Amino acid sequence: MLFSFKMAWSYFRRVWSRGVLGVMVLISVAGIALGVASLVVTLSVMNGFHTEITRRLLALNPHLIIMGPMGADETTRRVEETLEGAEAVESISDFIFINALLYRENASQGAVIKGVEPEPGPLELAEGTWEDLREGGMIIGAELGRKLRVSPGDRIFLVIPEMEGIGVPMVPRVEEFHVSGIFSSGIHEYDSGLAYIDIEAAQGLGGHAVSAGTEVYISDPFEAGGKARFLREALPGSLSVQTWKERNYNLFAALKLEKAMMFIVLVMIVVVAMFNVAGSLIMVSVTRSRDCGVMRAVGATRRQIRLLFNFKGLLIGFFGAVSGTLLGIGLSFLVARYQFIELPPQVYLISTLPVRIEFSDIALVAAVTLGVSFLATLYPAVRAGRMEVAGELRNE
Repeated sequence: MLFSFKMAWSYFRRVWSRGVLGVMVLISVAGIALGVASLVVTLSVMNGFHTEITRRLLALNPHLIIMGPMGADETTRRVEETLEGAEAVESISDFIFINALLYRENASQGAVIKGVEPEPGPLELAEGTWEDLREGGMIIGAELGRKLRVSPGDRIFLVIPEMEGIGVPMVPRVEEFHVSGIFSSGIHEYDSGLAYIDIEAAQGLGGHAVSAGTEVYISDPFEAGGKARFLREALPGSLSVQTWKERNYNLFAALKLEKAMMFIVLVMIVVVAMFNVAGSLIMVSVTRSRDCGVMRAVGATRRQIRLLFNFKGLLIGFFGAVSGTLLGIGLSFLVARYQFIELPPQVYLISTLPVRIEFSDIALVAAVTLGVSFLATLYPAVRAGRMEVAGELRNE
């Protein structure tokens, strides 16, 4: 094996003097490098999407939501009794969702109004503080504020349809608030259609709540599944328990599927490059058959000849994987540093291309590349190993 590796390395390091065969080897290395670089950049971008969207969703979504037919106060009381003394629980509070129309002068926009406790949460505000909600304030998304042309301190009206009885026309109920803060989550759907008010003000709106319940925050949001299973077993069956991942299941499933499909598609680039590897090795076995015959004549075994070709292909794959990985990491850092690729937030939820390099993905790409490189060497290696000494040296 050592003999075969030394011979393969000797051939590879003198590739510049091999003429056409050397050029074919360099083209093979370049093809593998481009395929690996594409894989590294794509997987880094997909990881960045997943990480960035997760971070922003966690700022906007409670880790656990418990809802049921009873009121929010009763649901919260039961949850607090169940989780009393439990580790890792940071906060438990009521919430109320209301569908309404926000209006100011000649501008109006439909929005979801969330009644919350006016305490600092994971969502950081661009302007204002959460405590300002207590004085009739409203915190709105940056895009929603732009559409309504409002800024902190401006008055804003909340319009809710109200029906006094059967057969009586609905009369809109109007409540006045002032804009006390602006948040910018970076997710267009929330920034353009969500506003926060004090939960006491939301409860004062009577029976207009679309949904109400209890939200729970824990120290590690990725452990929410365990807490959810515990609550489902301990709470009455009439109460529904959802984690933040379950509420956004479709989004995460789509990201996971997209990453898998992109990996498969781009691996095809590496596979195509491997045909160049196989072709160059077949050319070597044909044009250097005399050299193989000489090695057989001086004592090299068929196995050593086969291993020689295996190592040649693995060296091509190795250098292609290394150079492609370095190129891909470099491009990923450039995209992350300068953010020269902008995205429409209405489509992709975020406005810039995020990047996160995970070395587990790089290891997977390298392993796949070396594996495919080895497969590309099988036929040329078997062909070279079958050469007969007498036949190759007959004319020498």
